[in-house]
Parts: sequence; structure tokens; C-alpha cells
Amino acid sequence: MFNQLIKRTFCTNNKLNNVVINDLYKFILNNNKLVEIKESDKKGRGLFYTQNTQLPVINKETNKPNILFKEEPFISYPSIIKLDHDKICNHCLKSLENNNSNNNNNNHTECEGCNVKYCSNECKEKASLQYHSVLCKSNGSGFHYLEKHSQIEKRRFPLLAGKILARVLMGYHLEKSANKTWFPLQMLTFANKPAPLEWKDDYLIFSRSLLKGMKESSLKKFNYDWFVKVMQILYLNTIGIDIDPNQTTTKMSTPESSIGLYFLTSFINHSCDPNAYVQFPNDHTAEIRLLKPINPGEEITISYADTSKDIIDRRSQLFENYGFNCECPKCLNELKLKKEKAT
Repeated sequence: MFNQLIKRTFCTNNKLNNVVINDLYKFILNNNKLVEIKESDKKGRGLFYTQNTQLPVINKETNKPNILFKEEPFISYPSIIKLDHDKICNHCLKSLENNNSNNNNNNHTECEGCNVKYCSNECKEKASLQYHSVLCKSNGSGFHYLEKHSQIEKRRFPLLAGKILARVLMGYHLEKSANKTWFPLQMLTFANKPAPLEWKDDYLIFSRSLLKGMKESSLKKFNYDWFVKVMQILYLNTIGIDIDPNQTTTKMSTPESSIGLYFLTSFINHSCDPNAYVQFPNDHTAEIRLLKPINPGEEITISYADTSKDIIDRRSQLFENYGFNCECPKCLNELKLKKEKAT
């Protein structure tokens, strides 16, 4: 099984030099002054609070929760279980039925080429510039075939790989560069182990749907090895998206969740006793909010697992999905108590 043999590896072991790596970290941080990326004890890299004063959970002046940062995803995709794509914005994932922006429910729009729905012209334009110009059916793309395959097989990552391909191609087209697309992806952790057999089937549909008519040089760039690397990155870094303005704690994603890949949020390590959580109050924009006050220099942590479960269940879930045995203070304390009871 793929998830039983994961080795967590950083993509920065390639030939990127330190100057380039630092520039990519700056791009990923996006001028955020409250956090920084640096090495974390036993965990590799992590996200740390940078300010000299404690940050409380609630802002005393506004009486609202403090937000460490907000981040739009590099890519996102709606649930492949619910199949309610006509009822949500296919870019920001906001519900079209409850869209009251500008007090106008008639600002919905759609792509003239394939009728994909958007909540606004702004989302439609963002989608077009980032990826939809490549994936639109009217431009000869076979992305809809990949969508059918993913829905039948209940596998979402091939769709996200398709969007990553589109973003990389649009980056080359608009900026003649991969500085904001492929290179930042190289900074993320990936699952370094042989690909499962189903990825070959996924790549076959992926290549037939999206790589037809490409030049030989492009086909070599986006070969099976490229696809595997993308899938390995997605495996460890995607986040389930459930839009809920009333959420106050970490919410575990389900197969029905939408899904997204976030650069900065991907650097937040796990703890079974986290000090922060990820919320999606309005759309696919992630908000990192606090569960407890954060002190200067403290690492930001979220939970990757259901913290209400027993230590055995939590550790099993984390190892199966992410390839590590949790050694956070909560786990070590519960493990100690279990050993004491057993003796």
C-alpha cells in the first residue's frame, strides 16, 4: 500500500541554489510579517510566529478572532462526490445560491465556451488567467474526460494535476517563467516512494486528455515522472475545503469535501494539541486562526487528525496518511499514562 511506506522528503534537494530558494520562500510568504519559514526540531521545516508580543486568540479592539494569515490556493477543485458544480462558483467554490456580494444575486456568470459557472466576473477572469484558458472544452481540451475518469474512480488528484499543468502552461505563456508556478511547488514536502499501479492508468487518461497536440519537447517535460512528482506533492499537501463561517476548531475533511493545494499553509506542521486551525468562512480562501495565544518564536501547529480519538487511532491515522509517528506532547503524555496503567 502506498500510504504504508511513505518517506517524507523535501523537493529542495534538487539543484536550486540558496538565493533562488530564499526568493521562493519570499514569494510563498507573500509579505506576511507575522510568520516565517524555518527549521523545526524533528519535523523539518515549519511555520513560526515572528512578533515580539504574544498574539491572543481574540483581538481586544475588534472583539473578533485574530487571523495569522489568509491564503488563496494555488489550485482547488469542487467535491467529486456531491457533483453540485452548477450550484457553486467553479473558481472560489462559493455557493451561488447564497451569493449576496454587492447585494446582487444576479452577478453570476459562466464561461461562454463550456458553461462552467462563476460567482462573479472577477472569479471568471482569475480562472481564465490562471488555468481555464487551457482546460476549457471550447479550446480543444479534454479535461472533461479526465473529470469523468476521476468521478468514476473516486480519485481527485488527477484533476488537481490537470490544474497544475494548466497553471504551469499559463505561467510560461503569460510570464515566460515558472517562478510563480512550478518552482514554488518544489519547496513542498512530497511522498518519496514508488507510485501505485493506478497512477499509470491516471496518467494514461491525463496524457490523452491534456497533452494531445503538444510539441515533443513539452511531452518530455510533462512525462510520467513529472506526473508522479506532482501526485506525490498532492498526496501530502492537499487540504479538504468545507466552507463554514461558524467553524471554531479544526474540522476533519471527508471524501465529500472540496480540495485545495496551498503553498504557505502546507508548511504548518501537525500537533494533536494544536494552537491554530484552518477555516474557510466564505470561499476557498484559507484563514489560519488561533485556538490558544501564541508566544514570540512559537511554532504554529494544526491537527491533521481527529484529536478526540485515542492515541492509538490518531497515530495510526497519521502514519497511514502522512508517514510519521506523532511525538507531540499530548501523544507522549498519553503514551506514558498507557504504559503506567499497563504495569
